[in-house]
Parts: sequence; C-alpha cells; structure tokens
Amino acid sequence: MSGTTVSPRSFLLRGFIVLQMGLLSACTSSSERNHAQGQLAGHNPQLDAQPAETSAPAAMTPVPEIPAVAGQETPASVVPGVSAGPAMPEISNEAAMPEISNDAAMPGISTGAVLPGAPAGTLKPGASPGAVTPEASTATPKPRVAAAFPYTARTVAGGLNVPWEMAFAPDGRIFFTERPGSLRVIENGKLRPAPLLKLLAPFVGKGEGGLLGLALDPAFESNGFAYVYHSYRVTDGGVANRVLRIKIGSSRAEISKVLLDNIPGDTNHNGGRIKFGPDGYLYITTGERYEPELAQYQSSLGGKILRITTSGDIPKDNPWPGSPVYSLGHRNPQGLAWQPESGVLYSSEHGQSSHDEINIIEAGANYGWPLIEGDEAGSSTQKLVAPLAHSGEETWAPSGMTFITQGPWSGELLVAGLAGQELLQVSMSPAGGSPSIKALFKKKYGRIRNVAEAPDGTLYLMTNNRDGRGEPRAQDDKLIALRPNWK
Repeated sequence: MSGTTVSPRSFLLRGFIVLQMGLLSACTSSSERNHAQGQLAGHNPQLDAQPAETSAPAAMTPVPEIPAVAGQETPASVVPGVSAGPAMPEISNEAAMPEISNDAAMPGISTGAVLPGAPAGTLKPGASPGAVTPEASTATPKPRVAAAFPYTARTVAGGLNVPWEMAFAPDGRIFFTERPGSLRVIENGKLRPAPLLKLLAPFVGKGEGGLLGLALDPAFESNGFAYVYHSYRVTDGGVANRVLRIKIGSSRAEISKVLLDNIPGDTNHNGGRIKFGPDGYLYITTGERYEPELAQYQSSLGGKILRITTSGDIPKDNPWPGSPVYSLGHRNPQGLAWQPESGVLYSSEHGQSSHDEINIIEAGANYGWPLIEGDEAGSSTQKLVAPLAHSGEETWAPSGMTFITQGPWSGELLVAGLAGQELLQVSMSPAGGSPSIKALFKKKYGRIRNVAEAPDGTLYLMTNNRDGRGEPRAQDDKLIALRPNWK
C-alpha cells in the first residue's frame, strides 16, 4: 500500500471484504468521502424512517402469485390534445419551452478514467493495473449536434403517484408504473383512471422499493406479455425483489409467471430497471441493499446487472454458466440504454453522496464497488472497470436513460437526474474519448426519474417530486412530452 492513503473506515470495510472473499491481498484505495446517506454497510435511519408509500402488507407469507385487482372500465379523464391511434400523444397547450444553449459546459464534472482513443483494457495514465478503461464505441462518430434545443415541452398527464417506468406499445398506448403498486395506461388520448393492475400483498412499497421497472415483450403485439420488477415481503419480515411476466388485455392485466425472485432488497438500493437488449434477452439492474460486499459476490444477485430469457431461463452465453449475473461490482444501477449504431450497453449508477457513474457494460466485467469509485484504481490482482464518466464531488443521482435515434440530436445520450434535478445531455467524443456532459432543465421540473424516446421521436420525462425526497409542485407528479420541433 506504499504511497496510498487509506481512511480507517475504508480500511476496515475493504479489509473485511478481502478477508471474506479472498479476492485481494491488500486494500489500496484513496480516502473515502463520507456518504450523505449513511455508512457503507449500514442503513440511513432518516431514509428508513420516511413514511411508507403504501401500507405494509398484512400477509407475511409469500404466495406463488400476487393477487391483482383489475381496473374496471370507467369514464376516462381526458389528457388534453392527446391523439389516438399509432401516433404518440399530441401535447396540451402549455407555454413553449425556451431554447436551451449547449455552449456552457456543466461545471464540476469529471469524465472518469477514460483514455481518449485507447482500446479496451488500456490503463489510464498513472493507474495501477487493477483499473481498466471501458471499451470505446466502434461506431462512426457523428458531428457535434446543433446548440438549439430541438423540442417543445408540454405536460401530458399530472397528479401521478411517483411514476417510475414507461413503455410504448405499437398501437400508441403508453403503459407506465407507479411505485406504490399500480400499472396504468394512456390510450386513445385518455388517461384511464383505474389501473390495469394493482399489486397486493406480499407486494411492499417503502422507501425506494415498490413497483419499479416495466418492459414490453418484443412480440407484445401478438402475445400481450410485459415484464415488471417489484419489491415484496419475505417470510422473515425482510424485503426482496422479483421479476414477473404479466399479460395485458384491453382493460386489465393479470400475472402470468414469476421469472426471477429472491433478488436482495430493502428500503433503499433496490435497482429496478429492466430492458430488452438487441439480443432479445431481458436485462435487470439490482442494488446491494446497503450491504456493499454483495456487489462483489458473484453468487449474490445484489449489486449486479442480470440477463435472462423471456421464460426466466439463463442464456447459454452468460458469463457464468447457470447464473443470471451479467456484470458485477455495482452499487445501485438504475439506467440501461444501448447505443443504436454499435449495440454497446450503457448504464447509470448511484455513487455515494457523489461520484455517480455512467458505465459501458461488458459481459463478465467488474465495476469495482465498493473497492473503488470515481478515479480510484484497484489492486494489481483484479481488473476493475473505471466509469466512462462520473459526477466528481457533485451529485446527479442518475436514473433512467435513453439514446436519441431521430432528428438533429440523434446519437445523444440523455440521463435523468433525481438529486441533480436535471436532464443530462451526454455527447460522445468524435475522437472516441471522454464525453462532454451538460445539464438541461436544471431545477425546472424538480426530480426527474426517467426519460424515454417514443417511436415518433417524442421524448418523455417523468418527475418524482412525490417520492419522499422532493418538494411537490402543482400537478405533480407529471409525464412531460418533449415534442420535436423538426417535424
């Protein structure tokens, strides 16, 4: 450990992990910053004590399937100006969003340990052999995008209860989850008042847990299948997470199958994003529930990105035979997006009070938590992947993310920011090096949970000011559409 400063807390924690795992012969990280949310291996009493978003379930014994209350047909409340049919909703007549200049760089942002133009596995200057840079995209770089903001913002729906994820059906319907346990839909220009599905016990919505991720089956138009990620109470009174396959009909949704369960969970650090990759497999982000060592245990499902089939089986080409684990060493990843040209997978991840990350994900790679963060390097005995970019001493609390595939900003990566109350615009370097990152809508809408691009090129944002950490405003929470100006 010559030449490296190690704080007593970091030394004890990382030494404990080393002894348990036998992964490292020494612990060599720089001083840890204090985490605003509590100690690494402990819970934050302030967060744990925040009011539950739904009542604790009465039934403590898990059941094979979750009872569901289907929404009954009632007159739907009109979402002003939303069009019917395959096109995405038209937007209500709210004040146009002013143009946003991209000239000013976002302050205080470090772009991690990326060595411009370096191949995969290349060390950043001065780094030990334990830290490697992610592989840069092989796609042909595009010219820098125009500065003018090419969208106009309108509110599509308000009064939502902590919306978490959205999915666009081929027929124009927009499905979305609300963290307290409801699956809802906008169809034919109307927000259906009653949910398609309401999860009951052993479902639990508390802290960051609840009904989170949602993804439609690639063959949704013919089979009606969708997939959700949610928290539930286990027999010992603790919390776990699982992935369900559901069947969506015209007016209700029903549970079809439990695909994967016993994913570590707690009040916070549940991960929860699920997305289909270009390969047709389902990718799942999971948190380490404030037990950092889980992220380094390949046998644990906590602190990972997982990969399974639509039936819950393990793909034969997963890094570890018989395991759903695709990558490890994650703290609380909440975003997934594939670069359209290259098919490269990107992920967003919560750091401690700072050092939030954007990573390029590779099969079998170890992203280092809790052994390294930010620009830190690991030991020479283990390859730990440094982030493509991180927030430095600032906090983004990044969540959902999407690549823009249409219009003048095609190729840009957008990342929703909760604590940062912003939408991050990530521009990849034409030379294949470090990206530039700028903030859009800084504090305009409050906490932004998610961003997604609809088939017609409209971008949608979800606010989360009612999640227990925000300051709710009129009509919160909202689904906001950014309608293209270039059409």
